[in-house]
Amino acid sequence: MPRHQNTAAQRARQAQRETGGKYTAELRKAQAGSRPGPFTLGQLLTACGTAPDWTGEHPVVDPEWAPEMFDFASLGGPVPYSTVLLLLGLLAPTGRSTELELESRNGFHSLIVVCDGRRFEMVLSQDDYVTERCRVPGCELSPVSAHSIPYCAHQHLAKRSEDELVEMATAWGNAQREEFSARNPAAVPLGEEGDHLIAAAVAQCAFFPVQAALIASAYERPDMVDVVYFGEQAVEVQHAMDSEYFRLMRVSQAAHRRIQKLAGGRCACGAALQIVAGPKVPPQFCSAACAGVVGRR
Repeated sequence: MPRHQNTAAQRARQAQRETGGKYTAELRKAQAGSRPGPFTLGQLLTACGTAPDWTGEHPVVDPEWAPEMFDFASLGGPVPYSTVLLLLGLLAPTGRSTELELESRNGFHSLIVVCDGRRFEMVLSQDDYVTERCRVPGCELSPVSAHSIPYCAHQHLAKRSEDELVEMATAWGNAQREEFSARNPAAVPLGEEGDHLIAAAVAQCAFFPVQAALIASAYERPDMVDVVYFGEQAVEVQHAMDSEYFRLMRVSQAAHRRIQKLAGGRCACGAALQIVAGPKVPPQFCSAACAGVVGRR
């Protein structure tokens, strides 16, 4: 059985075979009829503290390794106490009235629960295992950063808008600055997370605003360096900003070439792709005019 496929998915496949309908449409019907409704954080907390132990036999792991569980209908069946407590800890800053909802459940293996757009995978075959997932429904990949960049680098980050990417770049830069600048404000790392943001920005023709947001939030606005810092420290911070500026330029060029390679070296109009087509031209097109024509088809 594929990962996260539940009984609703099985029923949808059966309905597809019997009626010839589309699988996605049949799945929506099946899920609508079987998925439990939303519940609050307070209800989950109360159930965890008062529900009796589930006494069934765990079908995935041997009895000596099986976690202690309680039955919670809103999560589709038995769930481990410790795993639920870990989820409650991750959601502690939210209120008891915060709503959660089951997205999918794969028997006694795992489930996905959603809270305010955040998605958490809870493993049901062991204790204390909760992992945040990409915010796009159905995605099984981890986000680049659960708190600042909540989308997977493999597919969904590059589909966010320019405004969203700038917002995430600002959040990531601020988080890094808060963690590292006390020791040395010129040594704040943007890391692979920053590179993933740049690659996504290239796909959205948003490199320059995302680059500016990353550098300004991690270090300082260029026009404020001499105001915030003094003497040798100001020189060091300015040097770090310049170095990061050119490094991110190289990251963007590599991302551009990678996208062009995936596009086969030629765009939809048949012309050769050029890396110098312009900052507002998607990498898979040879010019702004070409991108506009293809976009109207």
